[in-house]
Amino acid sequence: MPLFNDRLAHWFREHHGVAATVDLCRLGLSTSQRKTLVSSGVIEELFEGVYHLVSTPLDFEARCAAVCAADESVVTSCFTAGSLLHLRRCGNPRIHATTNRLTKPLGRLVVIHRTMTMPSTDIVVRPDGIRHTTADRLLFDLARHVNALTLESIAEQVVDLRLATREQIESTVRRLAVRGRPGGRRAREVLLGSSGGAADSHDEVVLLRALHSVGLVEFVRQPEVVLPNGDVVHPDLGVPSVGFYVEVDHPEWHSERAISDYDKARDRQIRLGGDEVERVSSDHIRDDLNRVVREIRTLYLRRASQLRR
Repeated sequence: MPLFNDRLAHWFREHHGVAATVDLCRLGLSTSQRKTLVSSGVIEELFEGVYHLVSTPLDFEARCAAVCAADESVVTSCFTAGSLLHLRRCGNPRIHATTNRLTKPLGRLVVIHRTMTMPSTDIVVRPDGIRHTTADRLLFDLARHVNALTLESIAEQVVDLRLATREQIESTVRRLAVRGRPGGRRAREVLLGSSGGAADSHDEVVLLRALHSVGLVEFVRQPEVVLPNGDVVHPDLGVPSVGFYVEVDHPEWHSERAISDYDKARDRQIRLGGDEVERVSSDHIRDDLNRVVREIRTLYLRRASQLRR
């Protein structure tokens, strides 16, 4: 039989160009044939017993697949699991992985974390051979690596994308956050008992926390507003008791005319109902947060004062 048959080609195509020795044997490749493919430059050995098809790009997912193929106990986690789930603030040049036992060295670009608690319910096994922690588990694991604001922002995105519910996140934190466990305290402080709708972006999380820091704790995420035309909308931030709302505009979301027209029509409906809505650019939040907070505070207090009069 030819060294490179259809079954072998299909495997590499479906597994990011990565295969372990056991996979190659199951596909009918003998030890001598494997050595021939290596010596001829068709495949290369990345780790002991893990091979990469040279013609396939060794991209992020291929590296993850290789790490998982190197040891069946290894599960990609932390920033790496976040990147696989397309979560913000999770970019990291190294592959983070967790195991419940000692594992062979996987190179300086692979960070191994060890734990005694990694049940199968905390693991997602993909058809392409990549294993990663679930969204609720990765939030707990990230608590030891990121600050409270970043952890809160990622948690909001997890809920918004429906990767996990708040109840699942809180249950996982209570299960894992035992005394002395790295990140346990931060996970409890940030992830337990959060309320309100999930923020669509990191900028909304930053703005809400900044407003709370200057005493404007009345502001909540995505309050429900019933418009005069009967529609129900959820502005990004607001104080329903005084009818004051804030929308955070993101250039990548608001560049199309149809979206902009929709936003303007919705704002008019809010004003027709007697409430007030202000729009803030995400660029302004990033460039001059203090100024944005001062301006919103002034506008909010003016609104509250007018209602009292």
